[in-house]
Order: sequence, then C-alpha cells, then structure tokens
Amino acid sequence: MSSPIRACLVLLLALLAACSPKYNWREMPAADGAIRVTFPARPKPDQRDVDIAGHTLPLAFDISPVDTSIFAVGRVTLPEAILADPAELAKVADAFEQVLLANLRGTLTYRKDITLRQAPADTRKLGRAVELEVHGMVANTPSWLLGRVYLLGNQLIEVVALGREDELDRDSAQTFVQSVRAD
Repeated sequence: MSSPIRACLVLLLALLAACSPKYNWREMPAADGAIRVTFPARPKPDQRDVDIAGHTLPLAFDISPVDTSIFAVGRVTLPEAILADPAELAKVADAFEQVLLANLRGTLTYRKDITLRQAPADTRKLGRAVELEVHGMVANTPSWLLGRVYLLGNQLIEVVALGREDELDRDSAQTFVQSVRAD
C-alpha cells in the first residue's frame, strides 16, 4: 500500500476520534448503485486514484464514521483490458485483498468464500466473493477489520468495517458487511 493512502487512513482515524455519533442504521445504495448496504451513519462520498497491481485506478467510496471506526464501501470500475485477461483480473482482485492486510500491517485471521444476495433479475456475473478478517495496528493502536471483496460484473467492490480493537464490536462489523445485497 502506498504511503499516501496509509497516511490518509491514519489521518482519517485521528480526525474521527473526536466524533461520537450513535449507530443510526440505514439501508442505502452504495458503489454507485451497484449494491445496497446498511450503513451505521450517513455515508460521505470520496474518490482518489490508487495504484493496484501496476494499474492506476479511480477508487470511489462511501465512508460512514462512527466514533473512531470506519464503515466504508469502495468501488473500482475495471477497464476492459483487465476484464478481458483472466490472469490480470485475478491479480488485481488479489491485490485489493492485500491492501486490506497492508492497511493494518496485520495478520489475516481468516479468509473464506461467501455468497452475495442478488435479485433474480440481476444478470451481473459474480466472479469473486470473499470475506476476510485482519488484526493489526493503525496509528500504533491495536485495530481490526472485517471486510468483503466482490467482483461483480465490471466492478471490484470492497465493504470494510475498520476500528480499534477496544471500540469496534463484532456485531456492528458483521451487521455492516453482511447487509450487502445486489439489486
């Protein structure tokens, strides 16, 4: 992970330390309408370019902060050149998972295949659906994340709950990441 992305993550966690909103769960569209997710607070959009597996890709995301925890959905629309090359597509998707590990300089607790609830009329191909848990450090504080990575149609989507070990409770993280569905 590049140091500017890591620095942004650390800065964002530090800025959020002063906030203390209560959970206010709401189902909303995310990833530019590709999925629906139940956020714990009103999300704010952001966008930046990221370097992943030798590609510079525009990452758009919705961030919902609660105390010092972050609940986020990120999305990259993959270019045709990546989609047309199965090896390159796997390499990029693998790299997105590795970024989650690198964010915390952490240890992968588990990684498992999952499913995605898709509406019967949704014809987008689900090429990857995994859940992973990582424990590590953010700003010298023991932290953890629960995340999911989906390859849905031409989009790579990450759904992540990230927070301090002593603040982000498992139930809230699971509520968020398990709420994802495609319409």
